[in-house]
Amino acid sequence: MVSLQLVTLSCEELKENLESLIELYQKAYQELSEYAYVQRERIRSYLLWLWRGDPAGFLLAVDGKKVVGFISIHSRWEEGQEIIGEIHEFVVEPEYQGKKVGDLLFASALEYARVQGRNRVGLWVGEKNIRALAFYTHRGFEKEGQWGKWVRMVKEMKTS
Repeated sequence: MVSLQLVTLSCEELKENLESLIELYQKAYQELSEYAYVQRERIRSYLLWLWRGDPAGFLLAVDGKKVVGFISIHSRWEEGQEIIGEIHEFVVEPEYQGKKVGDLLFASALEYARVQGRNRVGLWVGEKNIRALAFYTHRGFEKEGQWGKWVRMVKEMKTS
């Protein structure tokens, strides 16, 4: 990798990068389309929703000028009576998978949640997404339940 860095986007920067983010999302879900939005307009709306939910938790991995991955974590997600960190999306360009891009994004999202005072982080993952399930399990997430084709995973974290 030439110069991998993590960045957040202003609203204007998000709009400038939206088309490339849509393409990255589509490419990352080619093999797992049953878990993805497929219409470009729906993907666009989803990405805007992710950013609006917590702009500081919408992190991009950039190699030079190319966006090669992103993660979206909402640091103030309401789950029952509890406020947790909730990872809503995590995408890495297929050719960058296995090259520590995902590790960097994921660790940064968890650190962001910790700094925001969250002691629990949750996410949903497709039951057939074996690679992602292994990735999350390896990083301390545990299966908490399942709803249809979606598996609920959570991690308890130390905030101090």
